[in-house]
Amino acid sequence: MSYIYKGAEGWVKQPNRMVKTFRSGLCMIQQDYIQRKDKVDFFSFREGDRLSDEDAEPCIDGAFIFPAPEYKDMGNGFISCTVTAYGRINTSGAIDTNRRLGDYNLTENVFFSDGTSTSGTTTFKKLFDVVAYRFATRKTEFVTAPETPILYIYNLDGTKLPVGTATITNSENTPTSIITETYFLGRQIENYESTSYGEFLEVIISVSANGYFEKNVFYGPV
Repeated sequence: MSYIYKGAEGWVKQPNRMVKTFRSGLCMIQQDYIQRKDKVDFFSFREGDRLSDEDAEPCIDGAFIFPAPEYKDMGNGFISCTVTAYGRINTSGAIDTNRRLGDYNLTENVFFSDGTSTSGTTTFKKLFDVVAYRFATRKTEFVTAPETPILYIYNLDGTKLPVGTATITNSENTPTSIITETYFLGRQIENYESTSYGEFLEVIISVSANGYFEKNVFYGPV
C-alpha cells in the first residue's frame, strides 16, 4: 500500500533516537529517518559526516557517522535510513581494578669473604593488583596508562607485601654478617587494545603489579 505524503521532501527524523554509553566514555547514537522513495537522496548521510550539535548530545566534542548508513525499502512509498554515530561523553574514562594469582620469585644470594658465593631462587604464588584503564579517544590521539593508582602484591591471606630495602647487621655471630632484604615493586602493561569506531577509538589498557624479593647475605672475615 502506498501513501501520499504532504510536507517536507527531505529526510524526516523519527522519534526512536537511541543513545548508549560505554564505561570508557564512548557514546553511540542511533537515529532513523524516512524519505519519499521517489525523492530519496542517498548522499545526505555519509560515513565520517559530523552530526549537528543538537543530534550529537550528550557528546562533548561531536559525533561522527560510523559505519555507513543502512537503507531499507519500507514497502509503503518510503525509504528508511538508520544512522549510527559515535562520540564521547568525557575524556577521563574509567578504571576497573582486580587481582590475579601469579608467580613471585624469592632469591637468596650469599657472598663469602673468600670471594665465593651461592644463589638460589624459590617461586611462590602471590596476588597481584591489576587495573584496566578504558578511554574514548579521537583517532589522532594517543593515550598511555596513568601512573595511578599504585599497584601492590599480596600474600594469599590478603596481607600486603612491604616495599623497599631493610638492612640487618649481625655482629654477634662469627663471622659478622650483613643481610639486606629488598621487596621490589613495579608495574607492567599486559595488554593494549584499540577498537575503531570511525573518528573515535575505544582504548583498553591492562596494567599489573610486578616484583620480586631478593635477600643478600654478606659474610665478613672470620
